[in-house]
Amino acid sequence: MTVSERVQLDPLEVAGGRRYSQETLLDSENGLSTGSASPSIGSISEKPFHSSTSWDPWTMLRSSLDKNHARLGKTFPSSTHPGRLFKNALIFLIPSFLSPYSTLEFKKYKPNSTEWLDGLRGIAAFVVFIFHHVVAYTGVEHDVAWDPQRHPNLLQLPVIRLLFSGSAMVRLFFVISGFALTCKSAKLMRKPGSQGTLMKTLSSSVFRRYLRLFLPCLAAFFLIHCLRYLGAFDWFEVRHRANPQILPGDIEKYPAKSPDGFFGQMGIMLAEFYEFSVNNPILHQKYDFATDRHMWTIPTEYMQSMALFLYLAMVSHLRRSFRVFIVAPSCYLFWCYHQHFDYPLFLSGYFLAELHAAIESPSLLPVSELDVEDENSPAARSRYFKKTLKTIFWSFIAFVGLFLLSFPTRDGYRTFGYITLCRMMGDASYYLKRVAFQSYGASTLCLAILYLPRVQQYLSLPVFQYLGRVSFSLYLMHGAVIRTIGHRLVLEGWSLYPADYYGHRMVVTVLVWIFAVFPITMWLSDVFWRLVESPCTNFVRWTETLVVAKESGPSPVGAVKMS
Repeated sequence: MTVSERVQLDPLEVAGGRRYSQETLLDSENGLSTGSASPSIGSISEKPFHSSTSWDPWTMLRSSLDKNHARLGKTFPSSTHPGRLFKNALIFLIPSFLSPYSTLEFKKYKPNSTEWLDGLRGIAAFVVFIFHHVVAYTGVEHDVAWDPQRHPNLLQLPVIRLLFSGSAMVRLFFVISGFALTCKSAKLMRKPGSQGTLMKTLSSSVFRRYLRLFLPCLAAFFLIHCLRYLGAFDWFEVRHRANPQILPGDIEKYPAKSPDGFFGQMGIMLAEFYEFSVNNPILHQKYDFATDRHMWTIPTEYMQSMALFLYLAMVSHLRRSFRVFIVAPSCYLFWCYHQHFDYPLFLSGYFLAELHAAIESPSLLPVSELDVEDENSPAARSRYFKKTLKTIFWSFIAFVGLFLLSFPTRDGYRTFGYITLCRMMGDASYYLKRVAFQSYGASTLCLAILYLPRVQQYLSLPVFQYLGRVSFSLYLMHGAVIRTIGHRLVLEGWSLYPADYYGHRMVVTVLVWIFAVFPITMWLSDVFWRLVESPCTNFVRWTETLVVAKESGPSPVGAVKMS
């Protein structure tokens, strides 16, 4: 099977959403199957798209709907009629988890699988969504941790406060990304004679990473500036200028509005997108764009991904014990000592990928009648006791990770439970202390989950897998909804109560999120995922097949032929 046959997806998987491990913001760039029992992050369906077929998202969408109808025993009429086109568009706008025409499927959890990464990433993206809704309508409440004297609110307790802690989830994103990006490479490095395949995998990842990250962002920029041109931000902008304290929390900037109409607005969009996608990640210049400040992690994601791929190329020929237990920890400690914590997060993700590649997870259920008969024997009781101790130990490590992730955004040097941690870093700025301990917490938590199959099983539930698939789209879409519909409805509700009615106003904030911001954002994210993100992924893979060099001479047995 050629690369062009393997890297292109069945069109049914694009519009119907049938992808077991969606290649999202923090997902793998390695689309080729490893041949292992448990597919790695980024593995694709074995049903290929014919190599002679050109990339056309609308043709793929049409083919998807045809096949969906055929599976359900329904006839899908010709879409050339305007009425049919309108009907097909309405069908496409139905969320994939509600549409009768969707083929959305999820993998069942298996030991030593990586579906839990999708679930963990989805939860992190959802928490960021909650955080960005909460942060505008509260003061310091979301920044401080629980303290018996000064901050007795139970929502500020460690672990519980992670439900609305966006900065901690960003650190978790980066660890998951390092894990997902290196999962296949770590497996290949353990196989004798796989150096050629590994280098092809790395070169493909480097080639596709930039477009894979920034093409969906370009579509999000376009959508936001269209909303700006149509006046979606005007209502709040007028009131914010009249009263800068209209909301007690952090109010994000809104993009400038061009006086030159639509094309002038597109000029502003392109200028900001150049700052976002070229000046910062490639030229390493500082930037300040107002389109959507939530996307600041994307340039960081790209730069650290490139550094991680370079690291893999450097250590791929080394003995495993040396590269995993000497080189990786040394690089990690070096960057932590110099207080640069983004790259160590990706590096710790690679370290976990190496551990994962070496783990042979036993089945959670008895595999033979002999096991059932001997479950009361001394040997079985000893195994059960060791397994219980192991679970208790890694559960404690997971709690330590959650506690460190809960490091407050401010006031930790006076907060019960975090005073000692602040003293450990001496004269470092509070920002660096927060980033450092949240980074340690993210790495510790992911390490613990690697050895907690029961937690992995919960993270592999369909609801979390779905959140993982739409996590990149959710990350790109939620800001626009919060800054338009969210602000409008919350302020309208707040106008019914005096300023000192804090509890009533918070109830309004929660109700607006539940009945307006949440459903609209999830619907928009689902549509963006199927209409933009998945086609962008397929487009990038297709463009690679057009320019990849052909191999000369006979191919070795079992080698992947590049075409």
